[in-house]
Amino acid sequence: MKYRALALLPLILVVVVATTALALGDRMTVALTVGNEAGKMLALAGGISAALAFEQGEYLNRAWFTYSGCYALLLVNDAMGAAGLTSPQMMIVRGLVVLVANGCSVGGTFMLARAWTVAGLDEDGDARSRRRMMFAGTAVLALLITGWPLSQDVHDLVRGRPVALISIASDLGDTFTLALVAPVMQTALALRGGVLRWPWGMLTMSGISWIVYDTTSDLLILWHVGPGLALVASECVRVLANGWIFSAGVAQRLAVAPDERVSQVPPEWL
Repeated sequence: MKYRALALLPLILVVVVATTALALGDRMTVALTVGNEAGKMLALAGGISAALAFEQGEYLNRAWFTYSGCYALLLVNDAMGAAGLTSPQMMIVRGLVVLVANGCSVGGTFMLARAWTVAGLDEDGDARSRRRMMFAGTAVLALLITGWPLSQDVHDLVRGRPVALISIASDLGDTFTLALVAPVMQTALALRGGVLRWPWGMLTMSGISWIVYDTTSDLLILWHVGPGLALVASECVRVLANGWIFSAGVAQRLAVAPDERVSQVPPEWL
């Protein structure tokens, strides 16, 4: 029951943020900003909670702390923006912060995607081949989604807009992170039947939500959705993606509780 409640929590957060934003009308950006920052804080808390479920230096302790570093740095970047640090020099610094943040996201996702293999529970040759094919497919999908925005942001940078560095860092991080959705999903499928399917399943849902987020703006334009409603929809998907990370982290911590770790958790992960 506790895992199902965690799975529902991101959806409840989205309803709260969307309802509040629409009720505020012209001031909806206030609710969306609060929701965005709260989502990042929750994701950071979830990642740290998961990391602390393991001993220092253990594989998943390092994986979750690496992933959490992404959200810590993104919050630092947001704080710098809120402080009005927007000079060309500071935009370069902020671009580097976002680049490192996305590096943490890619590194942490990669480690979490490999957890099944690291535990020595990898599949046979055919299953590994399917895993590689799915990874290749998601990599192509990621390039299709982020390729155009990345090229536009590079063009803006060349034209003398240092603020584009932040978008470029995000685009590069999105490309690699989205490509890792398939291996994370395959780990979730391999763990079906045990409690560990919950954290990896929620990680998969977060990855899918990010794919939706990265394609939302273009789709909403094609569907002629009003700018206000489009902004609410886009930001709510981001809240959903971050909410899944919080739930995944808490589910990971619950899954290695003393009463469950013996039968459900591969000993190599402890």
